[in-house]
Amino acid sequence: MNQKPLKTELHHWWPRTLADHWAAADGMMSVIRPNGAVHRAPPGAFGAITNAHHIKLGGPWVSTFEPIFNEPDNEMTAFVQWLGTLEASLSSPNQSTVDRILPQPLIDQRAAQIARITASMLARSPCIRASIKRTAECYRRDFGLPNPTADKTLIAVNQRGLYDAYRKRMMHGRWAILFSDEREFVAGDGFLHNFPASQNALDAGLKLVLPILPTATIVYTSPMQYPIEPRLVTLRLGAEEVERLNAITQVYASDFLFYRVDKPALTEAFRHGGHRQFQYHGHHWLDPLLDDLSQYRIREKGQRRWHP
Repeated sequence: MNQKPLKTELHHWWPRTLADHWAAADGMMSVIRPNGAVHRAPPGAFGAITNAHHIKLGGPWVSTFEPIFNEPDNEMTAFVQWLGTLEASLSSPNQSTVDRILPQPLIDQRAAQIARITASMLARSPCIRASIKRTAECYRRDFGLPNPTADKTLIAVNQRGLYDAYRKRMMHGRWAILFSDEREFVAGDGFLHNFPASQNALDAGLKLVLPILPTATIVYTSPMQYPIEPRLVTLRLGAEEVERLNAITQVYASDFLFYRVDKPALTEAFRHGGHRQFQYHGHHWLDPLLDDLSQYRIREKGQRRWHP
């Protein structure tokens, strides 16, 4: 039985259901390139790769895993609405970070939802695709292949199982939502994380900082030890803290940044182009912040409960 050929499609790594929230008052979304050029278009015009999730091995061996992202994409609007219900204390330079953190309830269904959405954004991100491409081409050169270039199918084959692997791993760990009303976050085709582009080695010590809205950033951490409760905390950042976080995002982004109103001042790392990263993904300002978020605990009768 002959299988119908796959139709050429645009596969969005930045969901269209999310892009709407990055539109300015005129309904247009903005991206800025490493050379400083700004492009504006309706939401959905950016953040897509042609046939990114199609696997074409020749003959009848064709498949696609694009449908696995339908569930997280379709629940994005409800997820954004839920983010709007979370409380966060006012940012204050006179308070320590820990004093500004607020615990939040996180029922199992919501935990599964945030895991689906975050895992989907990571698994299909250009930074993960770039990591797969580098690794595959390194092996192909070592094997002495005359053309070591990894095509879209080879990338997709290695990318296919990442969503489920990441999602399952994210069912354990600590979540945080960083809010800002003084300065907007920027998002890009890369963001700080130390997840391998593999279904293996998803051990403790994983972390991720994903700007998802101009006003909200998702943080996931999985340290060796952390308090069982709360599973979710919130923190409102001041303008200077947002600027620092935006500069970190620019290191991991490669080709463009999304912004809504606050046009970012480009850093040298982003102007250089390419998905860069900090050594061991460590940062002198961010690491203590992540520690505070992951180790925050609710004091109950002086007892401390730890997750192994």
